[in-house]
Amino acid sequence: MVSTVIPVPHPQFVQTAVLEPVTQRALRYLQSGYSLHLEGPTGIGKSALASHLAERRQRPMLWMMGGQDVPWQTDIPGPATQFKQACAEGWTLVYDEFNRSRPEMNTVLLSALEERRVMRLGQQGQDCVSIHPEFRVIFTSNADEYCGTYSTQRALLDRLITLRLPVPNVLAQQQLLVELVGLSREAAALVIGIVQQFFRQVEPDSLSSLRPQLMISQVCQRTGIQVSAENAEFRQVCRDILLSRSGQSAADANEVLWELFNRLAQPMASLERIPSRLHPATT
Repeated sequence: MVSTVIPVPHPQFVQTAVLEPVTQRALRYLQSGYSLHLEGPTGIGKSALASHLAERRQRPMLWMMGGQDVPWQTDIPGPATQFKQACAEGWTLVYDEFNRSRPEMNTVLLSALEERRVMRLGQQGQDCVSIHPEFRVIFTSNADEYCGTYSTQRALLDRLITLRLPVPNVLAQQQLLVELVGLSREAAALVIGIVQQFFRQVEPDSLSSLRPQLMISQVCQRTGIQVSAENAEFRQVCRDILLSRSGQSAADANEVLWELFNRLAQPMASLERIPSRLHPATT
């Protein structure tokens, strides 16, 4: 999947206090001539940050998803031409989830980053493309244990600067739900509290992800469901989104979630106390 986007509208990005120093370092490295590798658990905003960095460079962007097909191994006019143009004119290539592609498929990028040229062999013969000085690649990857990924090439990573994105702390997650979805801070705190306390009990060793919080928040916001531990519709949305992500039986996970709802629905329950029971803030 390859597309040219000018300017970059995808995906939406929120600059939190946690991400701001990472963004500044990333822009400094790109300005210095290096390509980047954004690493971290799934669902914490790597793709959004990659898109934001490409936009900040104010150059055309080529977006590509890791997978079976890559444009430098095809003679299909659209993708092949876009990649060649990106190299020759100094675009920013965002290679999202690049470790979903087999390592040998990414070998061509070694010469692009090191020798500043790309040799393509296709049906029309050999094609040599010189790399523009402003050409950069922003890679993102999920953890190696994530389904459908391959081990990353050490030779390729050696030519990149890798930034591991921090898991957003509670305040950063609240900011995301407030700015991206439009929840109140109190509603955002409740969603975060339910999701994190649920996974702490049913999947204590699972990788962090913001997607369950975002899904619950977006469904409720877009359909007018009140975010409240006493609201039956809100409870059902949480059940549908969270129970399937548990390694426990549906009955056991449902019992954990219902106990959590009932505790938070007690009179005098304070939303402000919810974040204190979550994981410590990550900076």
